[in-house]
Amino acid sequence: MKCILNPRNPRFWLFAPFIGLGLLAAIYLFIWQILADGINEAMLDNGVSWQSNEVSGFPARLTFDIEQPAWQGDGMSWRNPAMQMTLMPFNDQHAIVDFKGAHQIGYSSHPLTLGHEGHMVSVVADLEGLARLSMDVTKPNLQTMLDGRKLKIYAAYLDAQMRRQPEKATRYDLAVESEKLFINRGKEIGRLTGLFDYDLNLLTETDIDALAGEKITVQKLNLMRGELTLAARGTLVLGKSGHLRGRLDLNFVNLRALVDALEEFGLSKRRDRNRLLLLGGLATAFGGSTQDRINLTLHFRDKSTYLDKIKLGPAPRWRP
Repeated sequence: MKCILNPRNPRFWLFAPFIGLGLLAAIYLFIWQILADGINEAMLDNGVSWQSNEVSGFPARLTFDIEQPAWQGDGMSWRNPAMQMTLMPFNDQHAIVDFKGAHQIGYSSHPLTLGHEGHMVSVVADLEGLARLSMDVTKPNLQTMLDGRKLKIYAAYLDAQMRRQPEKATRYDLAVESEKLFINRGKEIGRLTGLFDYDLNLLTETDIDALAGEKITVQKLNLMRGELTLAARGTLVLGKSGHLRGRLDLNFVNLRALVDALEEFGLSKRRDRNRLLLLGGLATAFGGSTQDRINLTLHFRDKSTYLDKIKLGPAPRWRP
């Protein structure tokens, strides 16, 4: 009886392609598993832990279904009920992450909860670190304590795009868009879009005190709230006192709507209304503004907020 594995056996060439495909599949499975193990080791090396982690998706992708993922750093922590991360086998620089529940974040012993009804993230990294990040959040809601008071911010959706600047590896551009943005007890902020320039240290620094002095460039900030349309640009600095410093140049339509919003959010007092309306009238008469569109400057200095020279109240706090 002739051996079927003998090339001289005519049947060998009938089965050879299937044998070759089987060997290639076995080799690819071996490589696929090595890639999966390498990604798991990289996560563990960077402080990520989990309760369980199942890998699937062979042969087209690597999908990690992770239960109870958590990360603990120096002064910072994060955990989530579950997440799913998907990568292509030979393109581990790009990952799609789907978070299944609310994020529990600890920052310098200060707890934050970021809930949502859907949170997808696309991450692209290279040898220099994070290159791009895209984030789509459905019905986000952030809860924390700020200056001894409960703070809750929520919206219909949030879209964020972050990209590393080509000329400086540590600075990033961030584009943000949100719809129906609210704060605390139904106080509507409105529809917000913005473009910011900041240092990655703002997100990665684990010691909150070390953030003092960090600068955020507001390249564009647009707000639509009822009859109020506002555009702003300027520079903000995280002051050592825990308050914001800097200035924003405002260009807006409907001064009365702006004054109403400032009063609603406690940024100005009722007694300041007439002074603010007079200031707007002067800006219209002497500042090159029109009846519909007015230019004023919002200052944050000495722990206080000023609209031009009118003191509105304390400057916003950036830290607890």
